[in-house]
Amino acid sequence: MSNADHPTLPLERLVAEFKTAAKQLGTARWQVETLRELKDPNAKITRANPEILMPIAEHLRGIVDSMRVHGVGGPIERLLRDDDPDVRATAAIAFAALAPELANAAGQSAYVGLPTGKVLELQRRARQRPPERPTLAEMNDDDLVVRFEDAAERESATRFLDCLDDPADKDLQNEIVGEVWNIMRQLKSRGLLPRLLPLLANDDLTVRREAATACLRVAAPQAEAALESVTRDGTYPDSFLARESLANWRDKGQIVYGV
Repeated sequence: MSNADHPTLPLERLVAEFKTAAKQLGTARWQVETLRELKDPNAKITRANPEILMPIAEHLRGIVDSMRVHGVGGPIERLLRDDDPDVRATAAIAFAALAPELANAAGQSAYVGLPTGKVLELQRRARQRPPERPTLAEMNDDDLVVRFEDAAERESATRFLDCLDDPADKDLQNEIVGEVWNIMRQLKSRGLLPRLLPLLANDDLTVRREAATACLRVAAPQAEAALESVTRDGTYPDSFLARESLANWRDKGQIVYGV
């Protein structure tokens, strides 16, 4: 099929052609493999021949040009939420201008093994600020512990924001980190830091890291083990921050100011 044929095809046929070409191109797959190679130089990766990929990419460009004429709608949104990460990653690049928020979530989801909808949910949660009242000082003990986990989960969700290029997103991330530290201080003032120990086994590595950091003075062996697990199993920034917390604790006896 030549690119001249694309404008004559019905939209659903264009969608089917897009999915086939995107899977052949392997946008997400090759990105993941490249990152794996950087992490493990001994990894055996079979790369596609560029001479094979170029006509696929050209075919895909013709499909995309024809689909853009139809504008954003059900078919494009379905591609951005497709089960296949290669389809989502390619659609995120192709249709970013038509559906910026959804395309951003789709692109990120393709590389972390989560559905587009889940990444979109986490992005929105990170941006949803907690109520101003009650203040941390006004909260009861149980609610304060719950608030710590909630804040750490929102901090975790900021990894899906654009904290490198968007100053507002970076400011929000810093604000949430400050909130987590303020809750740590409030918990310490009430003698409640041991209440965070169950979070040292939390599946969310940001929650585990922050709880472990808070518990270094009250349960050092367990907290250090939890931080070591994050340095081993986590990705940036959690692995880096866990390593930094361990170094500050072991070298200087420092945690967070006031804790």
